[in-house]
Amino acid sequence: MYNKRKQKKREYGEVIVNEEPKTLLERQRRHQERHPNDKNIRKEDKGVTWSKETERDKRLKQFYKTHTSVWVSETARGWIALPSEEEE
Repeated sequence: MYNKRKQKKREYGEVIVNEEPKTLLERQRRHQERHPNDKNIRKEDKGVTWSKETERDKRLKQFYKTHTSVWVSETARGWIALPSEEEE
């Protein structure tokens, strides 16, 4: 088995082998040259940020309160409005 990380394909069937492995210090030096502003500090505020609830989200939440999902035929589901207190 060959090491895929050390080989790069250029054309179909042609394989170019990279130069010999670098020392860790050499890799760190090259990384610092490529990314001079990298301070190696982990960000705490990184992650998923959710937007505020939009008007569409509010309408969808209201729809779920007033409707229910049921089988309308043997193969399909549909939404049916729940009877409201005003109708009773």
